[in-house]
Amino acid sequence: MAIEAVILAGGLSKRMGTNKSLVTLNHKSLISHVVDRINPQVNKVWINTNEILSEYSKDIQFTDVMCERIGPLGGIYSSLDTVTSEWIQFCSNDCPFIPNDLVEKLYSSKYSNKINILVPKIRNKHEPTFILCHRSAIETIPIYIKRKNYKLMHWIEKHDYQDVEFYDPHAFVNINDKVTLKNYQNE
Repeated sequence: MAIEAVILAGGLSKRMGTNKSLVTLNHKSLISHVVDRINPQVNKVWINTNEILSEYSKDIQFTDVMCERIGPLGGIYSSLDTVTSEWIQFCSNDCPFIPNDLVEKLYSSKYSNKINILVPKIRNKHEPTFILCHRSAIETIPIYIKRKNYKLMHWIEKHDYQDVEFYDPHAFVNINDKVTLKNYQNE
């Protein structure tokens, strides 16, 4: 199965105070941690960013097609213009500990051909920025944008989606601020 990944790195990084992609955790940028973990799992890695990252080739980076910043939903929608695979694995740029088997576990858990979005869930909490999504589902996003409903789970819940349980409590840790960053240094 050909699956490409999109790292969602177009946020404002308000809590961090600087571009989270470039923040260093254990001598490596946050986004590099994500790239290193997701790259062996997919055919190609793309970066959805509003600021070109010099450490990566420009030809794998793209910006949002939306004028207004609407969060991850805008980045997911923007991937339709760039990514060519039928299935797309999305990842957040600030989660350095994503599972090394994320894509395999999500896709192999699909219990029906009708399922077009697979959502990781840990401790009864969805992780919607880490969905494995069929591109046909993404085409419905403009309806939510028009209604100004930018909540990712609202969009997901209107599709044939499936939860997939994960158990590692660190798997989807977000490094959103300097306190959290400090807590995970040298871990």
